Amino acid sequence: MVELNWRDSVVMVSFMASIAGLLLLGDKRESKLAGERTLSEETLIEMSFTYWIVYCISFFGLKLHLPEDSWWLLSLKLTTVLSYLLTASSILSLPLQRMAVRRVED
Repeated sequence: MVELNWRDSVVMVSFMASIAGLLLLGDKRESKLAGERTLSEETLIEMSFTYWIVYCISFFGLKLHLPEDSWWLLSLKLTTVLSYLLTASSILSLPLQRMAVRRVED
């Protein structure tokens, strides 16, 4: 059995929260609040949630006992790093996109 430490628990909770966030975004798209956000903002938020879900899955995939020279292990490591960086870039570009939209409106 795999032992879970505090970081594993945090990643598991954030995995569930990302799924809930995607579900809530799908519900809000049909409501009146969808007009407050632009399509690009919604896309950036969805991308950050989706990339984080991929990160969580690959993070827990690294917990499997795989041979050290396995291509599967290398693929999981690469996926973990790329999805983490894509999540960070999506989150960081959201305020920049909002500033660009405000500047165009003014």
